[in-house]
Amino acid sequence: MTARDLILPSFFGDALALGPHWIYDAAEIQRHYPHGIHRYDLPRSSYHPGKRAGDFTHYGDQALLLLKSVARAGTSWNADTWREEWAAWWRSAPLSYRDGATSHTLEHLDQGSVEPSDSSDLGGASRLAPLFLLADQLDAEALVQLARAQTLVTHGDPQVVDAAEFLTRAALLISNGASFEEAFDEAGSQPYEALPAAEWIAAAREAAAGDLTAEAKKLGIACDIDGALPVALALAFRYENDPVAGLEQNALLGGDSASRGLALGLLLGARKGVIAFPDEWSTGLVAHEAIDQALAVTP
Repeated sequence: MTARDLILPSFFGDALALGPHWIYDAAEIQRHYPHGIHRYDLPRSSYHPGKRAGDFTHYGDQALLLLKSVARAGTSWNADTWREEWAAWWRSAPLSYRDGATSHTLEHLDQGSVEPSDSSDLGGASRLAPLFLLADQLDAEALVQLARAQTLVTHGDPQVVDAAEFLTRAALLISNGASFEEAFDEAGSQPYEALPAAEWIAAAREAAAGDLTAEAKKLGIACDIDGALPVALALAFRYENDPVAGLEQNALLGGDSASRGLALGLLLGARKGVIAFPDEWSTGLVAHEAIDQALAVTP
């Protein structure tokens, strides 16, 4: 697998979720998408005004910013520079939604502090796919530390920081041929400070074996990591061999489908590669030229 195979599907997951993002009413999603979600759509909620079909949510926007940052810096990339770039971008990004993590982190920076928000949203970890641009230059432990560092710029919750490590380890294992079962169990066996990995993996496995839509709602389809990560893992288990359907079903679940989509796309891309997804999902991204330019860089 190449960096493109992991990074592009992560972007697909965010862009595909833009239409129903943060809609929690299943009937409303059904009205908008009676035949499912198979292509990019403009936002159907009020949270992303001005966005077009093929655009990203605020999570994907930050992932794109991270990709450009990593492409410029290569192995000299560091969280301090990323923080400066992130803050400068937000102060000139009127079309991107400012969630609590963003607003609180910017407030801290304005006060002269680099303290991140205390947000427990999965979004801080799930935007990490662009760091895989460095996977051929760094060993696994170095990449893990970068994943944790990029998350800590905005999200101080220890479960979110641990989740970044988990997703990085799992994606590396999957890209080297491990099944999701093998990769999640091995990645989950690390001595995390706060992440109840074994518990959440078990919950995801159980959800994947049942009525996934109902089970996902029980676990929680909002932003908070204690629901969002198990649901993303459940979708991965269910759709390990059908990545297109996996991202489509994630979008249809609603709620914070975009943060889940970034994480799920990373994992499905690591398993099947970008070739498994429709060509129009690549060309249909509004930012596809910027992404291609960044991916063409050899750090």
